[in-house]
Amino acid sequence: MGDAVLMTPSLRALRQGLPEAEIHVALDQELVALFKDHPYVDHVHELRRSGLDKFRLALHLLHARFDAVLNFHGGPTSAWLTMATGAPVRVGQSIYRYGFAYNRKVVAPEGSLQVPDITHTVHNQASLATALGLQVQDFSLRLNVSDTARRCLSARPEMQPPSHTGYIVFQPTASFPSKQWPPERFLDVARELKEKCDNEIIFSLPSARRLGRQESREEKRADSGAPSLSFLKDLYAPEFPVLFDLPLDELMALMCDATLYVGNDSGPMHLAAAFNKPVVGIFGSSDPKRWHPWGVPHRVISAGLDCSPCHGKSCSNPDRFACLKVIEAQEVLKAALELLEKKE
Repeated sequence: MGDAVLMTPSLRALRQGLPEAEIHVALDQELVALFKDHPYVDHVHELRRSGLDKFRLALHLLHARFDAVLNFHGGPTSAWLTMATGAPVRVGQSIYRYGFAYNRKVVAPEGSLQVPDITHTVHNQASLATALGLQVQDFSLRLNVSDTARRCLSARPEMQPPSHTGYIVFQPTASFPSKQWPPERFLDVARELKEKCDNEIIFSLPSARRLGRQESREEKRADSGAPSLSFLKDLYAPEFPVLFDLPLDELMALMCDATLYVGNDSGPMHLAAAFNKPVVGIFGSSDPKRWHPWGVPHRVISAGLDCSPCHGKSCSNPDRFACLKVIEAQEVLKAALELLEKKE
């Protein structure tokens, strides 16, 4: 999700630099709501998981006869779909695998990987637009929330009665165990924050279907440390409202009207930043210099161990996930209070 959110500056550049162009985006089925009725996008194509559905999408993209395709992801499926379009211009970064899929390869901004503090991922994404002779001038993020999503969210029992002091979203999950701060510490921070401020605290848990797929994959790995959805729900509720299995458009509405985000480095963290919300981001395996919340007041909480950042799919530290374990609740609490005071 984070990659898709961070490409909105590039989409803006395409819309402004090529106003007559028809802009299409292909996304995983779960992410389609990101660009529904978006001013920079004319059409969104759903990428489903079955091989047959992928083949059908490839045929559809081929028949669309695109003039150019920009691959913002770089993975094997996106490379295959890029080739399948048959577009005369197929753009990817020079560091992408499956380089044969692209006939224009863009060198990411200098130092973006070798010296990560120079360039954020949003700049890497924007570099693709240069292959079409465009420059990204405005690097702000942009997403829209529908009135329907807001109404559906506000009708949920967990959102009643509506908070008059604003609410803080806690997000205790992430895509890998190497990004998930111990869930009990989120509870510690929430309890102390509740005593120190008037804001309501709401926990957001991911789609049951999506987390179920993640858990089934993780169970096959000996080093899995991901807590289950049922454990997290029982841990936080009924002491705090817990929203779970939110459709993406309602999750966007939740972030749009929040006062503060406190959570792991994850797609929802970038959603909060896209809606200009202050963010406390807790980082484990990923590099905060490349993935920190973009364009908003934020505090990055990272242990900065010698073994991090890493690829995140396993842990080589003898003290497994030490990069997360050493982060104390008081550090996160302090960051949250600082951002709340700054916002006031």
